Amino acid sequence: MKQLHNNETIGDITMNYIMPSKISEEIERKGIIAVLEIEDENTAIPVVQALIEGGVTAIELALRTPAAEPAISLIAGKFSEMMIGIGTIIESGQAERIKKYPGVSFGVAPGTNPAIIKEAQQCGLPFAPGIATPTEIELALSLGCRILKFFPAEGMGGLSFLKSIDAPFRHLDLHYIPLGGISQENLAAYAKMEQILAIGGSWIANKELIRTGNWKEINRRAKAAQQTWKNIRGS
Repeated sequence: MKQLHNNETIGDITMNYIMPSKISEEIERKGIIAVLEIEDENTAIPVVQALIEGGVTAIELALRTPAAEPAISLIAGKFSEMMIGIGTIIESGQAERIKKYPGVSFGVAPGTNPAIIKEAQQCGLPFAPGIATPTEIELALSLGCRILKFFPAEGMGGLSFLKSIDAPFRHLDLHYIPLGGISQENLAAYAKMEQILAIGGSWIANKELIRTGNWKEINRRAKAAQQTWKNIRGS
């Protein structure tokens, strides 16, 4: 992957990139990001333990439940090897609040909201907005974003659609984190596209598996996903 510096001059325009290279490179090394929706903070430790033992050491913890923020502290306090990303950052004040939690490495959103992106920039939270169209890619670019969440990936047409909308921007070396409809069955196809930085999804540890405490199945899915990624991208 091309080095993404914090600032780069293109013509007379200086771009202030919102995802520092050290963060994007770590995300790429991790490869698989397990998307978690924690309904009970007491499940945070066992689900993350199952993921780590399965080789998955990056998560996107969605801000969709009251238990989400308490879970951040629990996870960060026990698992230094887990890269913690925070998802569903869609409201004013969330980026600034999340940045204050020790252990949080980056944030993502389902869409491209200039106000949220600017707040993340101002508070220093590495951030990837969600895109689904060329217009959203252009808007994200204008705000200094080159690591983009492709969401909802399968709902928008999957890998072929992503390749199509990326084509006009290929010379800019954008990178994507696809989420939405990704599964073990289509994981390999996505991993083969070099513009994909990492792959996220809830299939590894979905709400039902977490709710029922099926840590063994979460561990199995984590191992399978990580092995598929390594088979294609290398260790």
